[in-house]
Amino acid sequence: MRELFDRIQASGRLPTPPVVVVRLLELSDRSELSTDDIVEVVSMDPALVAKVLRFANSPLAGLRSEVTTIEQAVSLLGLRGVSMMALSFVLVSHRQGDLCRGFDHERFSIETFACGVAARTLSEEFHCCVPAEAFVGGLLSQMGRCILASCVPDVYALILDKAVSVPADLPALEQEKLGGTYAAVGGQTLRRWGLPEVLCQAIETFRDVGEPAALTPLAKLLKIAETAAAVICAPRDAKPPDDAPFLHALRQCFDTDPEQALSLLPRIAAQIEDVRAVFELPAGHTRSVEDLEAGIRERVAELSLAIHLENQTLTKRQEDLLRRATTDALTTVGNRAAFEERMTLELERASRSGSPFAVLMVDVDLFKGFNDTYGHQAGDYILRGIARSLDDNVRRVDYCARYGGDEFVVIVPFTKRNGVILLAERLHSCVRRLSLSWEGRPLNVTVTIGVGFLASVGEVNESHRHVVKAADRCLYEGKAAGRDCVRAESQAAVSMQVAGRS
Repeated sequence: MRELFDRIQASGRLPTPPVVVVRLLELSDRSELSTDDIVEVVSMDPALVAKVLRFANSPLAGLRSEVTTIEQAVSLLGLRGVSMMALSFVLVSHRQGDLCRGFDHERFSIETFACGVAARTLSEEFHCCVPAEAFVGGLLSQMGRCILASCVPDVYALILDKAVSVPADLPALEQEKLGGTYAAVGGQTLRRWGLPEVLCQAIETFRDVGEPAALTPLAKLLKIAETAAAVICAPRDAKPPDDAPFLHALRQCFDTDPEQALSLLPRIAAQIEDVRAVFELPAGHTRSVEDLEAGIRERVAELSLAIHLENQTLTKRQEDLLRRATTDALTTVGNRAAFEERMTLELERASRSGSPFAVLMVDVDLFKGFNDTYGHQAGDYILRGIARSLDDNVRRVDYCARYGGDEFVVIVPFTKRNGVILLAERLHSCVRRLSLSWEGRPLNVTVTIGVGFLASVGEVNESHRHVVKAADRCLYEGKAAGRDCVRAESQAAVSMQVAGRS
């Protein structure tokens, strides 16, 4: 950047501040400043007097009474307000030397005022800067473009030829070809002229790439204001103008939803129309309020649909992630973590309602033998078949999960003891009736089921430990008794030992 600025100075075309600007800057260094001082300097330039009075009487100033003298303007707008406004009007309108090919000074003028009006509107919307200072910052934020067009005309003409739009392409091309951007050049120039540092820093940095949080409030406004001006000043044959940078900048800086953001554009356009004659801005070059409003209605509908579809996609993705997190990948029934969570939920519910509660522990008989004989793929096939059989035959209120290895678990809430045992027997029979075969060889698969039962649920953690321990104990009693059975605590009569199926 220093090399670029040295090059600009060496060109001999770097604008020098007009006499009025020099005098105003000298006044700003004084510890005491009077109305007479400001009036004397501004009155040196009759055209500037007219501009300040037009501003004071425009909708932008928001004053209720008519202002006819500079003294009144100073009284109503303040010494600093009039001083900064006068500086801006002089600097924006000051043109020194020829500008490069492709630089449309008339369009530049309206884009400059669009940035100022947009910055002011945004400051009023988000209450982050003094509106008058935001307006000044917006006006001066584009000054570097004019300096580059004057001081490095040959290179800048090539850059303009390649630039599709100011916000999207120009700064990147400037950085590539010149080693600096118009924002940095403008900020450095204004700093050397002695303008307030807060203003120079905001102009110098508002085009920086990075986290918006690092920008000052004024720099954030300038960043958004330029993207808003690009939409409002887009060629009328471009339908619709690209509002994506504007929406993105507002969302980054102020977390604004698209509909609120888009509603700001017609307000900015309307204010530009209000002051076009006051500031003798060229006609055309901006989109009408009606054109913007019509486009915004379509854009809001489009964004609403996009958000709806995005939310649907996000919901589906969340559902998929939840299913993966709670489902056993091999068997597609619940996994151990999901079982533990469901257990706590159902036990709490049973505790509140005073309902009975049961757990079934289901273990595949002689499972290691299937793996040893047919291989682990056959074992996986058996586990999937058993899981499908269990899950298909439990009630909707029950919950089936893989507990680990070749062991499954079924949560059975709101069911009396006899009903739980009948369910366990049905599941046992369903597995025995499974028609499974591997490589043409039938697989005779059985399970042993242990039943843990609570007539009522007390403290949840203790109940959890007790019912699982009871089901596990009954399971191993069934295994010891010969497998292929249902075993419930203190109910030997419900055992279903099948001869020849051990």
